[in-house]
Amino acid sequence: MFQNQRLLLLLVLIAISFLIISRETKKTSSQIVLESTTEKPNPNERISFLGNVIENHGEENSEDYFLAVQPHKNINNGTPDQSYEEDHFDSTKCNLQEWNQIETNTIPNQKYHNLLMKSKTEKHNTLLNKSPSPFSAYVYSDHIVVTLTSEQNYSDVVFCRYYDCKMRELFGQHFESRYFPQSTVFCGRRKGAEYISITETLEDESEFPIRIIRRDLGKPSHFFTVCLSPLYGEEPKFLQIVDFIEYYKLQGATFFHIYVKNVSNYDRILLDDYVRTGEVEIIQIHDHFWRADFMWHRVQINDCHFRSKYFSKWTAFLDIDERIEMKKYPELRIVDLLDETSPNVSTLHFSIDWIVKDQLSPAKYLSDEELKENMIFRKFTNSSTKTDTYKQPKCIIRAERIAIMSIHHPPAIYDNSKISVVNYRIAAVRHYRNSFHKLFPEQIKRMMEYGPWKNTTVAPWISENLTKNILKRVKYLYDIKIPSDIIKQKYYAKEGSQMDLERINV
Repeated sequence: MFQNQRLLLLLVLIAISFLIISRETKKTSSQIVLESTTEKPNPNERISFLGNVIENHGEENSEDYFLAVQPHKNINNGTPDQSYEEDHFDSTKCNLQEWNQIETNTIPNQKYHNLLMKSKTEKHNTLLNKSPSPFSAYVYSDHIVVTLTSEQNYSDVVFCRYYDCKMRELFGQHFESRYFPQSTVFCGRRKGAEYISITETLEDESEFPIRIIRRDLGKPSHFFTVCLSPLYGEEPKFLQIVDFIEYYKLQGATFFHIYVKNVSNYDRILLDDYVRTGEVEIIQIHDHFWRADFMWHRVQINDCHFRSKYFSKWTAFLDIDERIEMKKYPELRIVDLLDETSPNVSTLHFSIDWIVKDQLSPAKYLSDEELKENMIFRKFTNSSTKTDTYKQPKCIIRAERIAIMSIHHPPAIYDNSKISVVNYRIAAVRHYRNSFHKLFPEQIKRMMEYGPWKNTTVAPWISENLTKNILKRVKYLYDIKIPSDIIKQKYYAKEGSQMDLERINV
């Protein structure tokens, strides 16, 4: 019996040796095929070895070429979903899209812009940055708008510089324009331009070109969207963010442009999840010149004005602590009001109700009860009873009808459209103002002048649905079920064994 076992072991060893020799022989033969068939590429020709393989597929030993370059496993034997003309598109060319074949040499409403420039409407030369510093660019049917982080050089001459899909400048295609409105340059369109930059002279080296975002798609994609002012500061924001977004979703908003200067990693998880579900676009704001965080507000307002133009029919410009509410008819939503607004109205102007917010929001989710207790609309109800129509109002606008947008109202509008001041009893903004505000302490003193004060709450249907929706989103992200250490070790071992097995099979 012992001899039989030795014989069996010997046979196994012989078989293993045979397999090893066969593999090495096959590997060597493949190398010989490569060495014997590979030609040195002509340096004057743009052709790769793989190109030679493809072109010589009908020649002798062509199968060996393909065997030599095939991947380890061929897991896709299907066909492409779409086909295109391979012969006309290579690495040196740009695929010229149909939308990008328009050229224009005029700017719409130029006479009106010139009039506004002469009157210095909304001129703010307050920051250090004097270079153009392109931020975003939007293409419309007959022009391009470039927004800037600079707030200097109002009405000065500048040049729009255009670049193709490879960021190669389209020389001789520049367009002369001016800084107007503040932090903005209007440019003509150029065929094939996918990136753009701004310089003060044609001799200046341009800053990094920025990609042009399409806003030439005809009808808006959304009916009601929201632009949120820059997020910054030390106070935790995850609860304020989810409250803000879910509140306006109940009011009919379908998309949010959220500008971020700085938030915690914990807060960012929530923002990124809204991006994942397609409800939010995050715009990170930064500049290579110093400015305090609160100084980004005008840049954000200006950029979101043009970002929303032809993207949405109506756009609200709001801070994280502001909620527009229907007061006289609380069962209605904001979109119901917008549906009934006259077509010749470009702006709805809302007055303010001050709500005292005298505590910070929690930093993290701990429990359902703790979260409910700290929900802004449930916790803070001490409200002003007087208002001033023009004291820090907020607006919902038709972006394409607005010439200039500021933080609280549009200083200039187009086409004889109207600004409608919404009756305070119909709708107003619940502004949850921090009573411990460090930046503008004088505003707290002004706010306290709008008493006497009383407790007010949001409509019951909003309270019920908002509570439910906030809990659902927060628990989905932050209520992580953590197993015991014993179970963790079990899964570590299982995962480790699987990884070892995969290494062996490679």
